[in-house]
Amino acid sequence: MKDLPNNLNAAYFDVDGTLTKSNIVQPLIFIKKKTMPSFNYNLWKLLLPVRFVYWTILDKINRELATTSIYAQYKGISVEVMNTLKEQCYQNNYKATIFPKALETVNSLKEKGTKIVLVSGSLDLFLLPLAKELEADLLSSRLEVKDEKYTGKIIDTIVSGSIKSSLINEHAQQHQFELNNCASFGDSKDDIPMLSSVKYPVAVNPDKKLSLIANKNNWSVINWS
Repeated sequence: MKDLPNNLNAAYFDVDGTLTKSNIVQPLIFIKKKTMPSFNYNLWKLLLPVRFVYWTILDKINRELATTSIYAQYKGISVEVMNTLKEQCYQNNYKATIFPKALETVNSLKEKGTKIVLVSGSLDLFLLPLAKELEADLLSSRLEVKDEKYTGKIIDTIVSGSIKSSLINEHAQQHQFELNNCASFGDSKDDIPMLSSVKYPVAVNPDKKLSLIANKNNWSVINWS
């Protein structure tokens, strides 16, 4: 990674695949296992490979379509039940999978006075503990609630692609940060708009598309494991 200035205003981090070895399906599997009768869960899990193929195809077409389909699976789960499970879900699927080098980088930036901001398509109810531990702001997707149950719909919009870039711009304006004095970290082609919006983009464990863009634009490329 090319050296970053010591006086960065903010560093914006994608979560899944960047800070953590996680994805948005893992928490869903955890929650389904905890909330469904055994027979129903086993049947649901039996069909999961088919769903994976479907979601993968959707993701290649449009990540928002794939994410919307995945989050629809939360429909009908009560807020009360989710509140009893979300901390354990965070511990198992996010905290346990944080890349050590990522944590080291975050702490180093914090020591220099840089504001840490998480920008993720993952659900806020699972990421709030991570944001608290890292003393970070959180910009993430949120599930709609009606009659104390999740509808499976997203409030406003999925935090993905160009939406990440827009949210970073809004956050920077609100805090009077200059984007030419900010960094961002992402792992996939979905993060390209976010990375392009700051002066110091860092491609972490980049997929093929992001790797090509990063090399073309002379962005920093690092691998965390």
